[in-house]
Amino acid sequence: MLTLCMATPTPLLPPFNQASMDRMTGILSTPSTSGDEDAIQKQWMKHVAPLADSSGTDADKNAWVTFNSPMPGAPSILIDAHVDEVGLMIKEITPSGFLRVGIIGFPDLNALRSSPYLFHGEKGPVKAFAGSKPAWWNNPPQDPLFFDPRELLFDAGAASEQEAREMGLKPGQRGIPATRPEILHGNRLMAHGLDCRINSFILIELAHFLSKHKKDLQYNVTLLSSTKEEIGLTGANAYCLKHRPALAIVIDCTVDTATLDDQPDNETDKPLSRQIMGKGPVIFTHKGIFHMPVTNHLLQLAQQNAIPVQQDATFPPGLANFCSVKFCGGQAAFVGPAIRYMHSPRELVDLSDVRGMLDLLCRFLASPPPPDLLATPTPRKQ
Repeated sequence: MLTLCMATPTPLLPPFNQASMDRMTGILSTPSTSGDEDAIQKQWMKHVAPLADSSGTDADKNAWVTFNSPMPGAPSILIDAHVDEVGLMIKEITPSGFLRVGIIGFPDLNALRSSPYLFHGEKGPVKAFAGSKPAWWNNPPQDPLFFDPRELLFDAGAASEQEAREMGLKPGQRGIPATRPEILHGNRLMAHGLDCRINSFILIELAHFLSKHKKDLQYNVTLLSSTKEEIGLTGANAYCLKHRPALAIVIDCTVDTATLDDQPDNETDKPLSRQIMGKGPVIFTHKGIFHMPVTNHLLQLAQQNAIPVQQDATFPPGLANFCSVKFCGGQAAFVGPAIRYMHSPRELVDLSDVRGMLDLLCRFLASPPPPDLLATPTPRKQ
């Protein structure tokens, strides 16, 4: 159980209570590799569906709930976070009992070595850790910081392929890090799959807020828990192609760049921006990509209510679900916490950023839309 008492910079929301922390622990402890999100979606819906006006799922395992505004002519907005994480899959069991794996998404391969993983076997979870042939065994010697991923083997303690199979292991089974959610210091939370399950938790807390403040709701809101982002935005693509959202806020994690501050300056390899966890969520402000009426309103609300935020005007994130919205003719803003060690067995986030994101989104949905936002075009038909 995680226990945390956090102060809030503004009075709109109470601090996270123990019920919130228990919901967070449940979400972060549920396996959700891309394409295998059934268990976590069931848990997510258990938390949010009873609070909403309607709910739905589809064949791509997306799940969503809606909250209707009492305001006549209220605009509709989608708030999307993907629920999947990177992981591993057993590809082969060697004659000596080692597990040769393939990747699901893009996990940090160097971070896998000596990391305990749980493979979900037929007889229950089986713990194994990753090893690789030491670089100094090679002739000629290799750089010890790098290795051939084909040399990566997981060791579950089996002495043979038959023994591994007797443990319930076989090709096709998935593996996730064995790490559990843990508060390291103050507000710093360590867990695997924070990208992007920490934002799935934000959607749950947002649903609780909307259910209690429905009379103040200025938008018709859909909260979408989308799937398979790590393997090609598949879930969001399927949802947006069918529903054509005109307006969206996509929440996803971005990369903390604090370690780059200790590197020598190199003008040819200099980061374009700084995003540091603990200094507030990052609002992306690239005018050519993101919807500025929503973006500017988020920035204005943050300033008015003393919510710390960071801006990143020059370094757009990689592929994320805002691409699905734009592809289908809609407009999207993008906001998220900066985390450390993304796609590794131990990711790190500052919960003050999570709290700030939730506060900001609640204020946005309870504030009258600015006139330029109401001019958002209807998605094109294809």
